[in-house]
Formats: sequence, structure tokens, C-alpha cells
Amino acid sequence: MPTPFFADMVRELCQEGGTGPLTPAGAVPGHRRFADAVPVGVAFHYTIAGIAHPGQWEVGTGQIDGGGRLVREQVMSSSNTDATVDFAPGLKTIALTVAARWFAASEAADAALASAIQTRQPLSTAHAGASVGASEDLLTVRRGTGWVNIPLATLPFRDADGRHVLSGGLSAQNGSAATPSIGFAGDTDTGLFRPGANMVATATAGAERARIDAAGNMGIGTSSPTSRLHVVGGGAAGPVHCDVSYASIGDTTTALRSSLNGGAGGGYLSGYSNDANLAHNCEFISGSGWIARGAVASRHTQEGGAHSWFGNAGLTAHGSFVPTERLRLEVGGTLRAASDNSQALGGASFRWAVVYAGTGAINTSDAREKAWRGSATPAEMRAARRIMDELGFYQWNHAIAAKGVNGARRHFGVRAQAIWAIMAAEGLIDPLDADGRPGDTAYAFLCWDEWLDGTDGADGADDPAIRRDRFGIRPDQLALFLIAAQEQRIAALEAAA
Repeated sequence: MPTPFFADMVRELCQEGGTGPLTPAGAVPGHRRFADAVPVGVAFHYTIAGIAHPGQWEVGTGQIDGGGRLVREQVMSSSNTDATVDFAPGLKTIALTVAARWFAASEAADAALASAIQTRQPLSTAHAGASVGASEDLLTVRRGTGWVNIPLATLPFRDADGRHVLSGGLSAQNGSAATPSIGFAGDTDTGLFRPGANMVATATAGAERARIDAAGNMGIGTSSPTSRLHVVGGGAAGPVHCDVSYASIGDTTTALRSSLNGGAGGGYLSGYSNDANLAHNCEFISGSGWIARGAVASRHTQEGGAHSWFGNAGLTAHGSFVPTERLRLEVGGTLRAASDNSQALGGASFRWAVVYAGTGAINTSDAREKAWRGSATPAEMRAARRIMDELGFYQWNHAIAAKGVNGARRHFGVRAQAIWAIMAAEGLIDPLDADGRPGDTAYAFLCWDEWLDGTDGADGADDPAIRRDRFGIRPDQLALFLIAAQEQRIAALEAAA
């Protein structure tokens, strides 16, 4: 309730009557005048008591107007059944007081307030201090127009172990590399952030260092990983360095492993060396056991069940599979076959275009390695003379297609099928069949190779394998064969002269 204006010892005499404003006429001895103690227009409690007519009295709320009169606004109690009194002219007193009804209402309000406070939270400054929280603690908060108690377990709090406990998931803003959403008080540009949907990334010094994308690929040094682990180094100044430990040769539990589609086989990179020329080794394993070990610079591939390695000549094998060395590059720069006279350079379907050499090829001609059959027969000489008539210039079809007739270079030689036909006509070999396939021949200068060629179709699918073949000659042997025929012809001419 509103509190009226109070002032002590304010009482004046009055002679006017009626129900309207009354004009104070002077202070009662020992009291103050209203004009000296009460501001104009301020509400206060008043009492009016009749002296000439002691049966008239009134208690209420009013104010002093600009003319110094008491304006009665609300009657609280009176001799006129608590209504406004029509005072008779004559002596009376007007005093500033405190109404008993206002006192009673104030005390009732105080009692109601005290009762309400009893059901409310005690003054927080009177509580005992605590350095940690407990999950059953309650926190009182305002909700709408009322109050509710929230369990401390629904909020992050520091428990007795000194850890800040969360009872549910943590939901943070996306953040960025410069301002991660989960960071550290003393290092605000280092932490975790969300670069996009279903992604999480780490940042240090305000720059992204690693991320896991929506496909589960992890990138280190790249924000666009394309494989399960995609590591990009920073050139010579920031190479990729991977340290793994090992317990013994063949240990698969502490090495870095590579496998095909999550299979049991693959490569294990380890950090040991039992070769003075190697700094580190590389192990290869199948589902049943270790199969090979080589230098860390070695390369291993597998296609169609065949394994191949490129690396140190001391490559060793373990288990049932033993790799066979095929080609060796020696320290002095010599490139040679791994074993003598056992493998070809190129093939019928994979030919070398041009061979540059400082001198000619050296062919073995050691008599100790030959079973000599003697000079050519008359039929062979006749075939040789006929072959000489076949000598001529030609251009390669692929060169004509690429350079045109005038641009393609001219070569001198023979056509293998024509030589084959001449040799067959002399009864020396089987003729070509209806499909153009040759029969058996004992002459090494006649060559024919056949292979299956699996090619990709225009739609990107593998077409069925196509059978292909190609004729060829050994020019050095054919040339010696023709020289023998030419020498026989010259000898015959000289004998007839």
C-alpha cells in the first residue's frame, strides 16, 4: 500500500464548517502549522476534531492545496458513519496523524510478506561455501513468472575429482580455423571446429591442420581428402614423416600396414635393417605368412596372380612363395638379365620403337655351343636366289597414316609372308593355311608370334580377348643366307668363264 507523508507536531485551529475544504487558522500552542511542515499537493493522514461541537470528528486522507486549505479526499473513519462530515461552524482542530486503519493494513501486509519469505530461498550470502558440485544439487532459476529448481547434473559442473562433468551431449557453434568452437583459454586459435555438414576439423595457430569429412576420409595437410588417410606434405620444408616400432622381423602388431580391401595380406613397413646397405626394410605378407622383404625403396605389384618387385638385389623371401629375379641394374650402370640367355627384351605385342646403340649387337657364335649342320642344300639356294628377287623398298602403314605418303620414310627389306611362301614352294617348310597361319618351320630367320589382346571397348567395358598375330624375320641370319646364295652364283660364273 502507498505510504502517506508524515510530519511530527502539526496541528492548527479552524472555524469553518461544511463538507468542503477547511482553512487552518493558526497553530495550536506547542505545534507547527501545515504551511511550515507539509508540501503542497502531498497526501497525508488528517484528523478533524470539533471543540465547539465535540460530537463531530473525521479521519481521512487529504492534501494542502495552493491556497493553504485542507482538501479532504478519502474518509477512513468519522462520526457520520465513516462518511464525510458536514462540520458546523465553530472552533475545531485539524492535525496531521497516522490512521489506525493504515497501521492495521501495514501490519497485515508485513505479516503476509514474512509468511511468503519463509517459503522462499534464504539469503545466499548466508550459505556455506563449496568448491565443487554434486549431481543432486539444485539451482533455483526464474521461469516465466515463477521459480523452478534445476538439478546441477543438467549443467556443466566441477566434481570432487576436479573434472567438469556433462550429463548430456555438448552442442557448440560451428566455429572456424581462426576461432575454433572448442578451444583453450590461453590459446584461442587452437582447437576443434565444424567446417561443414558431418565434418570435424582441428586447427592450430588459426590454420586448419586435419579434418574428417562426411565420407569418413581423414586428411592431414589437405581439406579435401580422397581416401581413408590422405596425407599431404609441404615439400622439402614439410615432408611426411611416419614413425612405427617393431618387436622382431615379421611382427605385424607394431608396423604400418597396407592391404587390399581390408584383406589379410599386404605390406608392412618396419624400421629394422639386417643389410648394411639398407636403412630400412619393407615386408610383404599374404594371408598365410611372410613372402618377401626388400629395401624400403622397393616396389611390389601383383596382377593376374603374378608378383613383381623392383628393388635391392638382396631381396629375400619367406614362406612358400619365392620371387625370381628377372632384371638387374648393376652399380657400374650395366642393365642385364638376372640369368643368362633366359628372357626376351620386348615381345610380339610390345615392341621397342627404336634402339639407339653406339655399336652393333653381339650375337653368340661360339663353336663350342653349336651343333653344325653344314652348308645349304640346292633347294635352299634356289629359295635364297628367289628371295633376293623380293628385295625392295617399302613404307610402314602407321607412318603413312601419321605423316602421309610423302612424309613416311622408305625402308629396304622383304615381306615375311613372301619369303615364307618361297620357302614352302621349294618344299622346305609347310605352306600358310587358309587363315594365313604358318605351319612348322626349322628356319630361325622366319618368325611368327600369336597372342590374345584384351582391349577396352568404346563403352569402357572390357571386350572379349582378340587373337592377334604378326610375322617377322631375323635380318642378320636372312642376310647371311642370301650372301651364301650370291657367293654360290658368283662361284658358278667364275667357273664357267
